[in-house]
Amino acid sequence: MTDAPTGTATDAQVSAATVLALLGAGPTASRETVLRTARDGRHKLAATLLSLWSADGETLTGAETAELRLHRDRVEHYRGIWSRLRTAAPGAFLLKGMTIAGLYPPGVLRAAGDLDVVCPGHEDLWNCARLLTTNGWDLAAFTVSPARTGDRVPLHLGAEFRSPAPEPSPEPYAVGLFTAEIVTEVRAPAWQLTRPSRSPLASCAVALVAERRERPFRSRDLLDLALLLRHLDDTGVRQLRTDLARTGLWPEWREATGAMARLGWRPAVTLPRTRTAAARARLLRAARTTTRWSSPVRAPALIAQSGVEGEGGRLAELASDLAHRLIGARRLLGAGLPLFGVPLDDEPADRLRLDDVGRHLVARTPLGSFLLVSGAARQEWLDEAAGGNRAAVDPGT
Repeated sequence: MTDAPTGTATDAQVSAATVLALLGAGPTASRETVLRTARDGRHKLAATLLSLWSADGETLTGAETAELRLHRDRVEHYRGIWSRLRTAAPGAFLLKGMTIAGLYPPGVLRAAGDLDVVCPGHEDLWNCARLLTTNGWDLAAFTVSPARTGDRVPLHLGAEFRSPAPEPSPEPYAVGLFTAEIVTEVRAPAWQLTRPSRSPLASCAVALVAERRERPFRSRDLLDLALLLRHLDDTGVRQLRTDLARTGLWPEWREATGAMARLGWRPAVTLPRTRTAAARARLLRAARTTTRWSSPVRAPALIAQSGVEGEGGRLAELASDLAHRLIGARRLLGAGLPLFGVPLDDEPADRLRLDDVGRHLVARTPLGSFLLVSGAARQEWLDEAAGGNRAAVDPGT
C-alpha cells in the first residue's frame, strides 16, 4: 500500500456552502437547527456562518444580529489588547487565533475565544503580564515546565489571565502567555518550535495539529488548517515538516489530513513517508509512557496531576502527598514534569528565581511568589511556604 498524499485543499473556501457541509446540514435543516449546530463545541462556526450570511446579503433576525455584534466586539477587544501587548513586548507573536483569522475573507469572522501569545523570553512574558495586571486582568494559572535541549529559555513558563466580558457574553476574555508554542501535554515538557520562526503560518499549523492531544478536531480546525497550508511557501513547508518531526505529531497530522480528504478536499501540500513517521511516533510515545509510569519519581506525580484536573479522588490526594513530601518539586522538575503554581501572599521579585523553602519549592517572580506542586496543594504547605516567604523578606525576625 502506498503512502497517501497529505495536505490541504485547493477547493476549501470560506463560504456558506463550505460551512454547511462541515456542519453536515441537510437541505431540509431549519435555520435555527443549523445555527445551534454551528455553536456547538465540535464546530465553533456560528460567528463565521452569521458573518457569511450577512456578507451574502441575507437578512439576519434581531437575535442573530446581536450575536454577530457580540462576536465582532470580542474580536475588536482582542485586537486592542494585542496592539498594547506587542508594544510592551515587541518580540512576542500570536499563535493561531487572529493569525488564522487574517486568512478569512474581509468581513468574515473567525470566533475569538482567547488570545495565545508566545513570548520568546521570560522578560517578554513579564512585560506582557505586567501590562495585563495593571489593566485589571486576573491571573488564573501559572505553570513552570522543564525546557528541552536546544530551547532558548532555561525553563518554560505559562501565565493565563482572565477578565470579565460584558453581558450577555457567556465567556470571560482570556489571554495566555507562553514561552513555548506547544503546551497541550501537561504530563511532559512543553515544545518550542523553530526559532526564529521563518513562517508564523507553519507554527500555527503545528500548534493546531497539536490540539488533537487534548480533544478531537473541530470542523473549524479542518478549515483553518486548509487555509494555513494553502498559504505556505516553500520555507513554510520545510519548517512545517521540521516541527512535526521535532514534536512527533505525525499521527495527528495524518488524522487531520485524512479528515480533509474525506471532505473531498484535494491536497495542495504533500509530505512524503508520513505513514512510517506516524508509526514510529506511536512506538516512541508508548515507550515514553511506559518509562514515565515505571519511574518511582514520575508515577506518583502523574497520578497527583489528576487532582489538579478535578479527578482522581483520594488516590490523587495520596499521590500528591507522596510526590510533595518524599520526592520534592525540584526533583520532579528535574525529571521532566511540569509544575503548577499556587499563589502566595508575597511581594513581586525582579526576575524568576526558584527557592527551596524547607521541603517546598517556591517560584519568586515579577507576578509574586508561587508554591510549585504536581497536584492539589494542602493548606499546611501554603502556610509553611508563606512563613518561609516572610523569613526571606525579613531575616531578622
